[in-house]
Amino acid sequence: MGSPSARAQYAQAPSVRGLLALAAYLLLGLLFQWISLHFGFKRYLLNAEMLIAMLLFMAGWQGLGVLAFLVAVCLELTLGATSVFRLIDIAQVGDMAGYLLEAKGTYLVMLAALAVIAAAGFWAAAGSLKGVRWRWLWLFASGLLLIQWQLSFAGATFFSPPFAERDRLLFGSSAHFVHQVLEENRRRHVHIGADAEDAEYLPVAHPSAASLMLGEQSRSPRILFIIAESWGKPHQPVVLEQQISALRSSAHVHDLQVGSINAVGTTAAGELRELCGRIPTRLNFQRMTPEVVGECLPAKLAKQGYRTVALHAAFGAMYRRVDWYPVIGFDDLVFRENLPFEGTQCYSFPGYCDRHLLDVVRKKLDHEKVFLYWLSLNSHIPYDRRDVANYRDAMCRSAFGDAHSDQLCRYQNLHVQFFEGLAKLAEAESLKGVEVVVVGDHAPIFNDSASRARFEQEQVPMLHFTVQ
Repeated sequence: MGSPSARAQYAQAPSVRGLLALAAYLLLGLLFQWISLHFGFKRYLLNAEMLIAMLLFMAGWQGLGVLAFLVAVCLELTLGATSVFRLIDIAQVGDMAGYLLEAKGTYLVMLAALAVIAAAGFWAAAGSLKGVRWRWLWLFASGLLLIQWQLSFAGATFFSPPFAERDRLLFGSSAHFVHQVLEENRRRHVHIGADAEDAEYLPVAHPSAASLMLGEQSRSPRILFIIAESWGKPHQPVVLEQQISALRSSAHVHDLQVGSINAVGTTAAGELRELCGRIPTRLNFQRMTPEVVGECLPAKLAKQGYRTVALHAAFGAMYRRVDWYPVIGFDDLVFRENLPFEGTQCYSFPGYCDRHLLDVVRKKLDHEKVFLYWLSLNSHIPYDRRDVANYRDAMCRSAFGDAHSDQLCRYQNLHVQFFEGLAKLAEAESLKGVEVVVVGDHAPIFNDSASRARFEQEQVPMLHFTVQ
């Protein structure tokens, strides 16, 4: 064993190669697990498709093995997209891929590094398996499957992995996971929509914030309607009160009303819920027409003489908003690519931080009759701390106690910052008389179950006030 030739023979032993392959396979799983932790979605630690790709490669079908590896990576990315963006149709993943070059540079670098490391890990793992007996590989795979069955047995989550805790997800198929996530997203959509067969846009079964606060006939010639990204309804009222405390104490906020509504699904689904009173069973934005979606709030207000403006600090191609916003009645579109200023973009998403748009909002409301719809941006996971101008740890301890995650604290800071900015905006003399509605799009997403458990999963808050 001490001579170079003995060490070389030992390194070529099937048992050693098997251990090297196992280590590389585990490192691949940990790599994708780190990505899932960063973006807040669940997955199996060990990917079944990746193991199949390795087995095909070592069996001599290298081309097929590489193809299976690419499929495994695409499934992991698809799982992340369907979970984080709450997609309801696999075709939407293709749409999301079209926005890839618009992503932040750091994310593109991370994606490239992920691809290189994953490819190297796969090559090392598959190459190390050569010479290892097939029966040991089958025993290994069978053992993983049996362990997963035992982990899933108590919670009956073997066939429904999205409902399992992360520490109960050891080994399984990403394809199955993606299918289950999509089905659960669709179920939640139908749950809050009226029954209809083969419909793409169902009437909402529960009132939206727009219908409750604005009704059929608007009371104000100037309306600011805001959908606040990931603004969820906490179980503890003190959390919400801390977020909106700047509005509570403002002398310019009149008749503040706070409530909640039913809400699930993607941000785009929340938009259609509020602007059109519809819940989509598919998001076929390219084929959206007024006949399909019905007469939406912007179109109704345009008939009443309102100037209709849509503002979002991300690029207009995201969810194809640049295409379907005009369909539902907006005549003035303001996205990242045509914002009237250039400044520091957000760290969380490619676009400008909401706190930098206050002056744009004020100017757009400077009309006799205007409906300004503002979809906020940077309060979505990963809730980047660098997007908070004045970060306050003590505030989080007051709301959540000492036992809370950093991610939850960043989330709270972002929403407090947003409503402080809104209260500051209300001080503008030119905004007197503006009617303001704010509503969440969906429950916030967190990496840990303890933070998620602090919020209702199918309700979001809403508020309404008039600037005086």
